[in-house]
Amino acid sequence: MVSKSFILTIFLVVAVQADVFDQLTQETRKIINESLIPGAEIRQCTCEEQSECVKEMKDQAMGCVDTCWSKFNAISKKPDELRKCFSDKDDMLATLLDCFEHNADSCLAKHEDKKIQPVDIDKMFTLGVERINKTSSKMTKTLSNSIKKIVDTIGEFGLCVKDCFIAKNKPDGFCFDKKQCQPLIADKKTRKSLKTCTKKIDFKKEAGELCECTVKAGLNELSQYCPMLKLIGQRGGRKG
Repeated sequence: MVSKSFILTIFLVVAVQADVFDQLTQETRKIINESLIPGAEIRQCTCEEQSECVKEMKDQAMGCVDTCWSKFNAISKKPDELRKCFSDKDDMLATLLDCFEHNADSCLAKHEDKKIQPVDIDKMFTLGVERINKTSSKMTKTLSNSIKKIVDTIGEFGLCVKDCFIAKNKPDGFCFDKKQCQPLIADKKTRKSLKTCTKKIDFKKEAGELCECTVKAGLNELSQYCPMLKLIGQRGGRKG
């Protein structure tokens, strides 16, 4: 699942380092492999089961975004306006999620007793947040304290969303646990789908507009990066 917190984290790190997508997609294989449960098997979900669980998990994640958004009070006097910057891009997020779900070849058209190696979903989300924070921390070592504060706040927000999301599923297990199935998360296909889908929505072009919006919403420290993001978006458009 790709949540709004993930998109938010990626964008604001992109604002200080444009090649973040390449670095994060390289980490995907490690995260998946480290999350696999050795010697275990589980039934592969049908596409209907997968869609039901993805919808439930997206709804849970969005609720956690609401719960955790107050973290941004530390860096913006206009957190509601900052939220709107990303809410206005909900169609972009929906496009990304739908594209990823339909390109990952992770489910079966009909019910079969096909076994796959399961992943520890809790561990996978935890590792994902840790890797994002680790990557952003490395990228910001030479940047100003004000930018570091933004990145640190994003990290706190991402951790809050992750903890909230996992807590919602602790009592009865994740949706996939209850259905006793999981999607097939093939590392190469997953990374390829992520790259394909991020290119499809031209995220780097969107990032230029988002950058300007976040500056107006109080993240003035990002203003120096908006022209760079616009330039990256224009280059991407010419290549596409």
